[in-house]
Amino acid sequence: MPFNHRRNDSQRLARSDQPRFVMPPPRQLSSTVRSVPALLSLPGIESSGGLPKAFKRAVPSIVAITVMCTVLLFIRAEFAGLVRPGLLNPWLAYMYGCVAFLSGTFVSSTIPKVRRARGRLFWLRMGQVSSIAFCIGIATSVWILMPPADDVLRFLMVLLCMWFIAMVIILNADLVSVFGSIAVVGSMTVFTLVYRLPYALPLAGFLVMEGVALVLIRQQIWRAAATLEAALTLVRSERDAKTRFIASASHDLQQPLMAASLYFEHAISSADGPAREAAVAGAQQAFASTRALLQGMLEHLRLESGAERARIERADLGAIVRDAVIEQSALAIAAQIQLITVPTRQIGLCDPRLVSRILSNLVCNAIQHSGGTRVLIGVTRRNGQVQLWVIDDGLGLLDADTDRVFEDYVQGNRSDSSPGGFGLGLASARRMAELMNGSLELDRRWRSGAAFVLTLNASST
Repeated sequence: MPFNHRRNDSQRLARSDQPRFVMPPPRQLSSTVRSVPALLSLPGIESSGGLPKAFKRAVPSIVAITVMCTVLLFIRAEFAGLVRPGLLNPWLAYMYGCVAFLSGTFVSSTIPKVRRARGRLFWLRMGQVSSIAFCIGIATSVWILMPPADDVLRFLMVLLCMWFIAMVIILNADLVSVFGSIAVVGSMTVFTLVYRLPYALPLAGFLVMEGVALVLIRQQIWRAAATLEAALTLVRSERDAKTRFIASASHDLQQPLMAASLYFEHAISSADGPAREAAVAGAQQAFASTRALLQGMLEHLRLESGAERARIERADLGAIVRDAVIEQSALAIAAQIQLITVPTRQIGLCDPRLVSRILSNLVCNAIQHSGGTRVLIGVTRRNGQVQLWVIDDGLGLLDADTDRVFEDYVQGNRSDSSPGGFGLGLASARRMAELMNGSLELDRRWRSGAAFVLTLNASST
């Protein structure tokens, strides 16, 4: 269908009295992306739902709090007789403070009013503060707890630290937490070499390689998450496009059908012969508009599904132009618009059927919606390509429309041009041009009206 130089898509949908059919989002895929939270991040910050959804997303934080409390209880029991109270008790108090901070932030973030009152950035910052605080505590624990411990207990502490580092590096998106975890790895590596633990060099090398491996794994995880999020964004945009298509179809198809119904009622009830004939003609025009809308809809669906195929052959472009002019001549006479053609013998490598549909679309669009008095159709050849031009002397396009004129469901904002269509005509025409390895563009140099150019490969003979 033609581009209509009229209201935009949002205006069309706003006045629609039909229900808007919205396809459900791909929740399973979406939850997969959002289920890669930071271990010490905050739950539910992307959700506007209630407590059940927030708690469901808070499982990593709950696990982190539970495990950390268990580890602190174990350390207090095992190291009470090994580490001086002046060192152990302040360190335990600091770690318990970190757990309390994380727990308090977690509980606050599960309260819908509190969560909405703070921005997303606030909760991310709280997660980063919690992560760094834990990293500082773990890094200092190496020098507080491990020196008086025996080798078995030291190795157990190394395993616990590596578990913590793995969780923070892999599950946190921010680099600040990653650098904090790397600092913990460096602290353990230095301690291993300074205190000459058994197999100190191999163990230090293992710690370094483990840290590097975790960083690389983290990059792969978040790269996959970013790819999945991009795919979900595409799915959501396609879903929204289908929603707009259904809403547009339900409204725009209703208009000509309602008009046809009114014309038929008038034709049946009218006793005046000329009035009855005018009503019949109006009904026929309404049905013609309905047929054109349905054809545009089916054409769009065929292009979207990939069912349309181009059959490239040598085609006489002059004959295609003549046929398009003949097809649109009655419409041009009714609109008092002069169709001007430039004779040509150019031969293009294209699908004549698709070129004819594109050309008819452009010419019909210029006749119905340009607001001008003349339409020029011509063919030129340049650099091994042929260009079919459709130029009108009408109102032209608004600057705001020139960048999006070939998008689906986009229609212009010219209030003084006639309405109609789904806003799919130029989008479908461009797709057909691309099927023939060509292009359809708006020539922005033309200021007195609009100039569209279809570029195709030219035949060498």
